[in-house]
Amino acid sequence: MKKHLLNIILLCFLLAMVACGRNVQHASEADFQEAQIQYDSGFVLSSQDSLLAAFPHFIRVAEKLEYVPDDMTAEDMLLASRAYYQMAHIFGSKMENNAEIDALRWALNYQKAINDTVWMARTGWMLASAFETVKENDSAQFHLNQSIPYLDTVSDNVWDYIGARNLLSSLYFDNNQIDSCLQVQREIIAFKVRRGIDSKGDSVCMGMNLFFSGRKAEAKPYLLKILDMERDDVEKGVVMSLLAQVYEEDQNADSSAFCQSFQTSYVQAESERVSDGLLAVKQYEQYKTERDARLAGLRAQKATQKAKVLHFVYVVVALLLLAAIAFVIYHRRYRRRMNQEHEVIRRDLQEARGTLEAKALETLFIKAEAIYNDRFNNKAKRILEVFEEAYPDALVRLKVAHPDLNETELDVCVLSYFPFRMKEIADILDLRENTISKYRSNIKKKTQVDSFEVLWRQFVG
Repeated sequence: MKKHLLNIILLCFLLAMVACGRNVQHASEADFQEAQIQYDSGFVLSSQDSLLAAFPHFIRVAEKLEYVPDDMTAEDMLLASRAYYQMAHIFGSKMENNAEIDALRWALNYQKAINDTVWMARTGWMLASAFETVKENDSAQFHLNQSIPYLDTVSDNVWDYIGARNLLSSLYFDNNQIDSCLQVQREIIAFKVRRGIDSKGDSVCMGMNLFFSGRKAEAKPYLLKILDMERDDVEKGVVMSLLAQVYEEDQNADSSAFCQSFQTSYVQAESERVSDGLLAVKQYEQYKTERDARLAGLRAQKATQKAKVLHFVYVVVALLLLAAIAFVIYHRRYRRRMNQEHEVIRRDLQEARGTLEAKALETLFIKAEAIYNDRFNNKAKRILEVFEEAYPDALVRLKVAHPDLNETELDVCVLSYFPFRMKEIADILDLRENTISKYRSNIKKKTQVDSFEVLWRQFVG
């Protein structure tokens, strides 16, 4: 019965596992291969600064791979996180910071799920930088602190280190800690110079911080580094507009006019950037709506499936409990019936054995009485022989248990087993009745028993 119950339990768990494994939806091998192709195409376009053309490719990567995270493989999450990171990079270049933050969050969630440490460091400080741009400094500081342990593990990546340090300088600037901000920027420039890395962009950044902190005269040599750099019209236009203000205060009209000449291309480039950014955000928002609806449907499907499995398990457990209760009741009744039958058999056997023992004892007493009534001598010896024949080892065991009993006392013990009176025992042993009484008293003291019946109960089975 127990074996059958165990088999039923195993069968139920197998069925539950099969039910849990059904209807799981995830990216197929073909979908993954298509997503990889789309990512590679988007990455090539992005590296060629065709950001708007690259963006739809990264959207299609996410479309192919994204399901309920529990159903996605590590490879799916890895590639999906890269696609969101690239989308965030495009949003950041178009100054669409809210969309950038959202995309970076999705990338970071996937990276955390697969413990992608290197990219967790990079995405973490980029997310912090995006929050700093929109002046949510508490969130920026939080994500920067979160990324620092991972940055320590990938310290060989200098660009992650530099990016995190730049962010720290921006946070100092936002908190009006200008000296600390400038100190960090000097450290970054020195770090790059030691490694032969171009630091003109950091000098320009330092000049902008000096300008906005009111130290415009100090800012000019740093801002002028923009002329030695290849930058898009937006970045160059912003810096040149700051230089124009510096030259106006210096009353240098020619230099101011030269700087203002960049305004036309700057305005046109800024207009194109805003237009491209809005278009990318529109595509992203449309995908987000479709994605969220699809994931909600999948989660509802999994919840329904899980509820069915739980219902099935509850029913099985209830049936198993009922079966176990029925088994226990049946087993108890069976044991009770068997115990009753065994008790009846035991009583019958005991009664039969008692009857046999009584008949054997009666026969023994008859033999002893016959010897006593015989006219021949040696009655004691012959009665002892009858006793030893009936109980071969009883007298030996008595001697071992009580070695202080002498031969006469042993004879008195044996004769006292039979229903002989004191006078008859004295007659058999040819002793006086008072002497027999003394022997019996001594025997009881030595054996510490109250009666010979109790004494012999230990040795006669």
